[in-house]
Amino acid sequence: MAIISLEGLEFFAYHGVHEFEKEQGNSFIVDVEVEVDVSEAEKTDELSGTIDYEVLFKLVSAEMEVRSKLLEHVSSRICDSILKNWLQIQHVKVKIGKMNPPIGAVCKMSGVTVTRSR
Repeated sequence: MAIISLEGLEFFAYHGVHEFEKEQGNSFIVDVEVEVDVSEAEKTDELSGTIDYEVLFKLVSAEMEVRSKLLEHVSSRICDSILKNWLQIQHVKVKIGKMNPPIGAVCKMSGVTVTRSR
């Protein structure tokens, strides 16, 4: 088994509870980890034996474009989509951070982490 990750993916999206967040948008940082058997890729040196980072990124990007109120909802959709797309993935972890969240104080980033396992 191996952990494959994409870290620090940057998106501009329209997630939030407040109307101004839905209209103005905000910057988000996404980290994704998947646990998968890569023994075939280790032997063959072929992409077919592992997870294609580009496809993984496109899946995350598509879910980030869907406007949502809560990061919990977005993270959950990303996890479910990844597990649906790759049956060989046993575990997925998605962390989404919202830059400068509107909490009335200085805060670099708020975040939510969701995990799923088969």
